[in-house]
Amino acid sequence: MSTRWFFSSARVGAAASVDGRSLETSVRFFRDIEGRREEPEEVPGPTLSLVGPGDVLGFDRTMVLREEPPPGTPDAAENILASVELAHADLPWLLSPATVPTPGGPTPQPWIVLVVLAEDEADAPRPGHPLPVLTAPVAALPALAERWAWTHVEARLPDDVTDIDSALRLAEQGVRNHSAGVVGRLLCPRRLAPDRGWIAAVVPATAAGRDAGLNAAPGAAATADAWPVPGRDTVDLPVYHWWTFRTGKAGTFEALARRLRFRPAAESGLGTRIIDVSAPWPAEEATGPATVAMDGALRPPGTTTPEAWSDPAAQDRFRALIRERVETPALRHDEVVPADGEPVEDGTVVAVTPPLYGSHHTGEQTVPADPGTWMSTLNLEVRRRVAAALGARYVQLEQEFLMARAWEQVGEIRQANRMLAAGELAAVAAERAQHKHLDPLDPAELITVMAPLSERLPLSAPQPDAEPTTLASLLAHAPDLPAATASTSFVRLTRAGGALDRRARRGINGEDGDGQPAESFLAGKLRDLEMISDDAPEAGMAGELRTGLSPLPLQVLRLADRIPADFWAERTADDDRPLRPIMAHPRFTVPIAEELLARWPEWALPGIGALPTDSVTLLETNPEFIASLLVGLNHEFNRELLWREFPTDQRGTPFARFWPGDSADVEEIALWPLDAPLGGRLRTGGEGDLAMLVRADLLRRFPGTALLAVPGVEGKLPPAFDGILGTALALDESTVLYLFTGLSEERARAEDWFFVFREPMRGTQFGFDTGTPPPEMDTWADLTWDHLRLDAGRCVQLGHAPGPPVRQTQPDPPVWARDAADMARIAFQQPFQLAWRAASLLSD
Repeated sequence: MSTRWFFSSARVGAAASVDGRSLETSVRFFRDIEGRREEPEEVPGPTLSLVGPGDVLGFDRTMVLREEPPPGTPDAAENILASVELAHADLPWLLSPATVPTPGGPTPQPWIVLVVLAEDEADAPRPGHPLPVLTAPVAALPALAERWAWTHVEARLPDDVTDIDSALRLAEQGVRNHSAGVVGRLLCPRRLAPDRGWIAAVVPATAAGRDAGLNAAPGAAATADAWPVPGRDTVDLPVYHWWTFRTGKAGTFEALARRLRFRPAAESGLGTRIIDVSAPWPAEEATGPATVAMDGALRPPGTTTPEAWSDPAAQDRFRALIRERVETPALRHDEVVPADGEPVEDGTVVAVTPPLYGSHHTGEQTVPADPGTWMSTLNLEVRRRVAAALGARYVQLEQEFLMARAWEQVGEIRQANRMLAAGELAAVAAERAQHKHLDPLDPAELITVMAPLSERLPLSAPQPDAEPTTLASLLAHAPDLPAATASTSFVRLTRAGGALDRRARRGINGEDGDGQPAESFLAGKLRDLEMISDDAPEAGMAGELRTGLSPLPLQVLRLADRIPADFWAERTADDDRPLRPIMAHPRFTVPIAEELLARWPEWALPGIGALPTDSVTLLETNPEFIASLLVGLNHEFNRELLWREFPTDQRGTPFARFWPGDSADVEEIALWPLDAPLGGRLRTGGEGDLAMLVRADLLRRFPGTALLAVPGVEGKLPPAFDGILGTALALDESTVLYLFTGLSEERARAEDWFFVFREPMRGTQFGFDTGTPPPEMDTWADLTWDHLRLDAGRCVQLGHAPGPPVRQTQPDPPVWARDAADMARIAFQQPFQLAWRAASLLSD
């Protein structure tokens, strides 16, 4: 952190030792003899003549760090003083022609000055040689004799610097090193008028500098002022630097902020609207007059109430009927009346009914019996169905745009699904081929067929505690089993009924003693080794081989390498279709609140159109409305995704964000417990966050206005604070909703929070307040333009000193016109802040 220090001037090098243009020089020689130093008197040197304002043509444009108001500003405040900051803090006094006596001591007069002219007083500087030329009316220019008071140095020094000597030393060091924390500044003491264009220009303050810039023969002394010119009411001035800006309409930030008035939301008619529910079914006659209060996404704090119709009987009838109709597809009690007039049940007939919101996410096709569950509240209450319908309507209006964005996000998923489909097809085809060719084989024949792959076929070890092995290793280490027993050649040679078997069994007619066909040598050995069994031919080694040869696990491993993704962890060996398509959904980060406020502001906040100007009202978010709208929005969009053949199972939550922010407002709706209350699964839980609605000319005039929520300390604002910055949602140029995430009504009361309007952060500004001056000034911050005396050109006259403040809190309070540093401290404009206590607003 740093502290702002002001100094009246800065001069370094030769300029610090001279008054005028003459610099006296001298030299002194020292002589050391046998350890003794002799110091003779100084020897006078020549008198040097320094460069003055008449010897230069300005300064490099890179010296200008910042202009205030910035160039091109369309709505600058009329109470500030135009200024320009210079990178070399000593530049305004580098060529000073002389010093002047001031109450604070002799002060060097700056050789440059800032002037400001209205567009109807002068034309923009015209091209000239060597500098542009501005023709200015002398009556509109400031008095040059007082320019010392409007030129100063600003230094940003560490907070631990508290004494003036240390500050002065560090500032001088910064001036010598051209530090970015030390700047020079020119102010123009002219009062600006609102809603006008202005030309600001840095020009020479001396006649010598004026003549040099105009390429004219010097005709005045180096200390003479650039104006007035005898016999003329205008003066031609060379311009070193210039820019233009425009002041806005009358009204400073402070003046407009003080016009704000708090209006309780309930008294202003905000938060609820009465809707007619006497005819909820357009094709049916109304049963009688009935109304219900409809809330919105925002409501007055502490106004949570259950839905109540003006006619309770009509409400009960509606709930019973809406339950029956949304459950019709699940109950399948539609009746079809054929030509013979005898009704029959037909389960193929699809019922067209109102939507059962949340059914796709939960899999529930009926409304839960418990009225406190979120699906019951959402589907049986009119106000919640209206909110869900608003979300559905948004999808219907923007379906083409939303689907285009959805397909942009699903490009890689579609490619992955093509690969999964091809892999699943290959697995099924391979499985059919295996069933055809391998299933008829007995275990010995299967082992023979698999012999070429024996080193790649894993099998479990014969002993339970041994490491897994392969078919080749198991056959090689089996006792009494010759090498290559399972090879094709050996099996063909020893197969049952083969040539070798026929020679060995001549006279037996190819049959053994039991009349059964002889088996192969390999089969007999495997049976002797208990690797196969007649009781369970597919158990043991044969069963493991058939399982290991299954094409589906192999395809899963192959595609897992080609499609690296997280979904493989969710697809286990027990899945019926591990290669099923990826069911994904797009994700939209747009905050739906912005769309709702832009399209249907009266549904978002009923009564918002009637809020008068310069009003401030406190609201809170409505979790139930928000949850209802998001469920309806996602329900309808998932249906649209299915219709467009998007790879989805209709259980996703593409829209999870309602308010602007860094995190989603809801988790996946499919994960909501069925017994949870509506709104309880929002990020804020069942509580609403506080929000402040402001409609004022202040926001139109100062669009960057910030609003902070700050915890108080002993009932007051702390001296320094940050707090929670309100997230701004602009409804129009003069209406802004500020949302305070994480700040509930209960917390605001318990911790005594404040809401603070803060003027938009800009550069360092100087000026005086507008409006009616207070009866007495507490501090210099209360000084207004009406306290000051202006000359004919609306420039401040130093000779008229306003009364000193009655409450001076600084150890070294500034004094009017004592020096430039004090004038900077008096005119310095701190950002204005206006605080409202939350407890007072919540209590209306």
